[in-house]
Amino acid sequence: MSPKNTVLNLQYNEMWNDWDGLAEDQKPMQYVHGRLVLSWKRLNVSVKRVTQNFFKPSKTSYQQILNNVSGNVQCGNLLGIMGPSGSGKTTLLATISHRTKGNFEGELLLNGQPVTEEMMIKMSGFVPQHDISFEQLTALEHLVLMANLKMDRNTTKAAVNEHVNYIVSTLGMSKLLHTRISVLSGGERKKVALAVQLLNDPPILFCDEITTGLDSYSAAHIVNTLRCVARMGKIVICTIHQPASGVFGKFDDVLLLSSGKVVYQGPVSMVHQLFHKFSYDCPNMFNEADFIISILNSENEKVKDNVNEMCKLSSSDLQTDLNYEIFNNQKKLDYLQYSQTKKPTWNTQFRLILGRSSKCFVRSYQNKLLELASTLCLSFLMSAPFGNLRFDTKAVQNWEGFWLNFVITTVFTFTYSAVTKFQERFSVVHREIHNEVYSLSVYYVSELIIAVVWIMIRLSFLLIPAFYLVGVHWSVMQFVVFFILAFAAFSYGSMVSACFSKLEIGLIFSAIYDFVALSLSGAYLSVMTLPKFLYIIRYFSLFYLGCETISTLFWSKIKFLPCTDVSNCLDSGEAVLNKYGYASDDFYLDLIILILFIVVGNVLGFFGVLNKLKEQPAY
Repeated sequence: MSPKNTVLNLQYNEMWNDWDGLAEDQKPMQYVHGRLVLSWKRLNVSVKRVTQNFFKPSKTSYQQILNNVSGNVQCGNLLGIMGPSGSGKTTLLATISHRTKGNFEGELLLNGQPVTEEMMIKMSGFVPQHDISFEQLTALEHLVLMANLKMDRNTTKAAVNEHVNYIVSTLGMSKLLHTRISVLSGGERKKVALAVQLLNDPPILFCDEITTGLDSYSAAHIVNTLRCVARMGKIVICTIHQPASGVFGKFDDVLLLSSGKVVYQGPVSMVHQLFHKFSYDCPNMFNEADFIISILNSENEKVKDNVNEMCKLSSSDLQTDLNYEIFNNQKKLDYLQYSQTKKPTWNTQFRLILGRSSKCFVRSYQNKLLELASTLCLSFLMSAPFGNLRFDTKAVQNWEGFWLNFVITTVFTFTYSAVTKFQERFSVVHREIHNEVYSLSVYYVSELIIAVVWIMIRLSFLLIPAFYLVGVHWSVMQFVVFFILAFAAFSYGSMVSACFSKLEIGLIFSAIYDFVALSLSGAYLSVMTLPKFLYIIRYFSLFYLGCETISTLFWSKIKFLPCTDVSNCLDSGEAVLNKYGYASDDFYLDLIILILFIVVGNVLGFFGVLNKLKEQPAY
């Protein structure tokens, strides 16, 4: 008896449910935020290009990115913005979401009312194409942190946790909550980023290239999740590059762009009619999105002419005004509920951000242990040639060489460890501050506290082994002076990192400073021999300030030195200081100047970062 043929019914498979998503369509529409329509009319966006020339004046040109773009989307709908690379998809999304620093011409309205940048940021969430976050945190830690920062300050802890659990269950994230973000897959990262933007329940959600880099199943699952979010009565707008077969049809509406112009906006199910009008029919068993992109991206002159005709049809005044009339029938939106949300206090923000910085610091222990091991090794290697130094005239140069080596090492180590400080995490911090999640001062102070703790730990590994190996009878004051010097060097490095737009330029400036400042350290020339108008320059040298304060602490205690060479006799610590041009009376003045280095360096560093925040963040 032959076995019966069996057919796998995918309709009962979990994967089919993710691909299909029809269950969500059968649920009644929820208008939690009221009926909303986001509209944009005749948007024009151009960017300024400056070409630098060495021997000629620089040339300025303007490139048109968006040209007379109009459109609208209603709550409950999932709109996909699609087009070839360079067609202006991300620029359009950034413009209508007010996430761009550039100016644009045209109208941007919500239910017929102009919407400001401040209000749009409060009312909307933005899921960027490139997910950047503090990867040492788990997904749950990141969500709880962002919930506490984005929700109203009067929300109770229980309510915050309940809301986070609701978002987690809605997006199906239970299995990845306790996993660090660094080990999540691309699709899981997208879910975390999406969950963060839904924490404050925004009525509008923007997603840039949400399916890029994902496999077909993950892309379909993410799009179905977004459609589910839209069915909650939200406006959801996504840019899509070239969706997989079956994913394109999951969008309610699509806006096609080509060279910054609108080719079509309307239901996905009707897009084929426009292309059929120009005798373009998608072959059977062919991805419709691929077919559309191939037409829009064609180099054939006839096809280009047809695409331009499509743009003229969609951008005509009659068509634009017809679509625009939908604003007039909508109820005016009350913005008051969004403007009344109270952000957490500065102290609460500081506690939360300091906690995040501390966790990231501790969980990066492998890198920190490697730094400590290299610092310890450097301490032994530098102090080995100076083992068991005697206290006589012949040893004076060796002692000064020992202190000079450790002053130079301290300045270089902590200056260049800070130069990259604002380069590593600036992208994520820039985005969070631009979205008003927390203030810059909160982040800056929390990072400064972590830096102080790390300086003390690393400095201990550098100095204490060397002092014991060489036989230095060190005091707490010597360690304090080295700490102030290290903190001043770190503050200077932070200033260089923050005040220069490019790291390479900052390093060039720092190298020039190091060359001049090191020459004034007192080891290579006596500053007493400098002309009077140059004498003041020594106070700008961290190397000189470090050498003078450390040498003063060391040699001022030594009242007598055995003299082995009568012709060149340094019989006391004061004589040694005079030889190198150091003045023991300037000890406290040097400390005050080092503290000024710390204050001025961090103040300028803060305003340097503040100036960088004026640029458009990475979305």
